Amino acid sequence: MDAAALSPNERFLLDFHRSHAGATSEFFGPARTPEGGDSYDRLAAVVPEGDEAVVLDLGCGDGLLLERIRQRRGSCARLIGLDMSADELAAAARRLGPELRLLNERAQAIPLPPASVDVVLSHMALMLMGDPASVIAEIHRVLRPGGVFSAIVDGGPASSDGFACFVEALRRTYRATGRQPLQLVHPAFTSQQALLDHLGEAAGFSGARVEELSVSRREPPARLWELMLLTYDMVYLSPGEVELVRRDFLDAVEALRDAEGLVGCSIGLRQFTARKRG
Repeated sequence: MDAAALSPNERFLLDFHRSHAGATSEFFGPARTPEGGDSYDRLAAVVPEGDEAVVLDLGCGDGLLLERIRQRRGSCARLIGLDMSADELAAAARRLGPELRLLNERAQAIPLPPASVDVVLSHMALMLMGDPASVIAEIHRVLRPGGVFSAIVDGGPASSDGFACFVEALRRTYRATGRQPLQLVHPAFTSQQALLDHLGEAAGFSGARVEELSVSRREPPARLWELMLLTYDMVYLSPGEVELVRRDFLDAVEALRDAEGLVGCSIGLRQFTARKRG
């Protein structure tokens, strides 16, 4: 990977994942959809059954999605993970074993031949990638005609529960301190229409669709706060600002405890899927 090509946002993300490898899977892995699965299962289900398919996971992190696919498809899928964080890839290698192909590269320059992949997936990573047009073009290049691309991206707070309380506490702290909010998500991935525009006919895809979904989990307030500390904003803020968020958040969620003393945490997501024209 060419370190000189990294943007300031990418350098921030590398620093975060150096000390928080596996944070994304820890946050989202136990969170369930209303149907009972999780967001990783949603993407794993995209991989076709039967004939061997080559699957590329962009921003694979510690390999949880690849593990889910292997559990579902076994030897009927050839799996490749790509991530710009060597620390996340080391965690993926520990999870999946040394035989899996892991690429320490950026998605803007995927080191694979044209038309060599059947399915490209991405879980909570695509919206953090700069120059989305280049990323989409690379995905199109490596997909075979008729190949499928599916990604899950952030959709914001899903309801007035623990995560919504965290977002509001964070906003109040930003206003009180005068600090500008952290801007990591590219504007192209903040609306359904923008997502569909990037996967339209002009980009070489067809049948693009966006599905709204949510995932949730229930935790004691103290554990919920530990999970909030795995968000990028908490690394971005100073220790004093983090303490402001913590006090505000814990005060707000106290009224949300259920009979077991737990607080719900729901997060909205979007899954968009398209097929390369063949």
